[in-house]
Amino acid sequence: MEEHSLTLNNRGFMELTGINNVNLFDEEEVILETRLGYLYIKGQSLHITMLSLEEGKVSLEGTISMLEYKAAGTDIKTKGKNILTRLLK
Repeated sequence: MEEHSLTLNNRGFMELTGINNVNLFDEEEVILETRLGYLYIKGQSLHITMLSLEEGKVSLEGTISMLEYKAAGTDIKTKGKNILTRLLK
């Protein structure tokens, strides 16, 4: 199994490795599928500055206020549907 790592600098810049997929992204929420489960990131003015799924790397900028891991197999898609519903209102 390849490693997953997260580096957060001053709550404004984050580098991640071990990323399989970006499930959801907007300026306030990001859901990433990592090799160890799902990672939910909440913040403001979030932007993906680098994305390489072939290498499993992602970089984010913005004000990061919360990080939450969910175990693999967790129904994270339900959360995505709620976000999608809010965006379509």
